[in-house]
Amino acid sequence: MGVLTGPRLRGPAALALAVPALAAALWWLVHQAHTPAGAIAEAQAFVRDVEQGRFAAAHARTARNAATGTTLEQFQAHAARQLCPPAQVGYTLPFQTHGNRLRRWLAGREVDEPQVTVEFQGSPCLFGITLRRTAPGQWRIVRFASHAG
Repeated sequence: MGVLTGPRLRGPAALALAVPALAAALWWLVHQAHTPAGAIAEAQAFVRDVEQGRFAAAHARTARNAATGTTLEQFQAHAARQLCPPAQVGYTLPFQTHGNRLRRWLAGREVDEPQVTVEFQGSPCLFGITLRRTAPGQWRIVRFASHAG
């Protein structure tokens, strides 16, 4: 006797409770922001390399174009003007949700954005690093610049 038991839900009653709960959980999940972890990790490693004076390693992470510096000397001059570490990741652009990725997957398209901008804050200046996906899981920095808030 000391065990309390309540009525058990079976059949249509259980289904009537489970379906709305599952729908609410799915709706919540698809509206959550997707964070491009690989792009963020590459951008953070780039900032860390610059911060620690490892300019050759930081330059190797770039596309070595006019926006980043084609030579190490150009890169160092550009980095000195545009970056002001230490900083932390503020947000990424374009904003996308798991629902965006699900729709692209269902349509048979690539789910990852081909280009992502990682915005940094918490330092003397705000700056962004734009990365382009070169292969699955691989990112190259194609632009970095400080900007107004």
